Amino acid sequence: MEENKNLTTILHRMEDIEKELRELRADLILCATPTAAENENERELLQFTLDDLCEAFGKKHQQYAVRLRNALARHGITTLVDFLALTTGQLLDMEGIGAGTLQYVNKAMKRLGIHW
Repeated sequence: MEENKNLTTILHRMEDIEKELRELRADLILCATPTAAENENERELLQFTLDDLCEAFGKKHQQYAVRLRNALARHGITTLVDFLALTTGQLLDMEGIGAGTLQYVNKAMKRLGIHW
């Protein structure tokens, strides 16, 4: 009799564990699946290149775009997505990039419609 009670308790606990695992799997799938907004933002970024960013500086501020391009090239940054992964501190640590360059980066990003 005691043995049946223990077995029943174990089976109920196993059912609870299975239910928790199903819920956890569902939560993990939701976390791993990008939302439509994230997909849209990623597509938006993929349509632009570093060349587009540099062009968005405008002719008047091309010297800042050249400084940016050269600094990024020295650090192996070749795509806009890689660039956007950098922090402001990382950019300022690069030779040739200062507050003025960052100011024009922000303006260029706004012209492209990219939130940075």
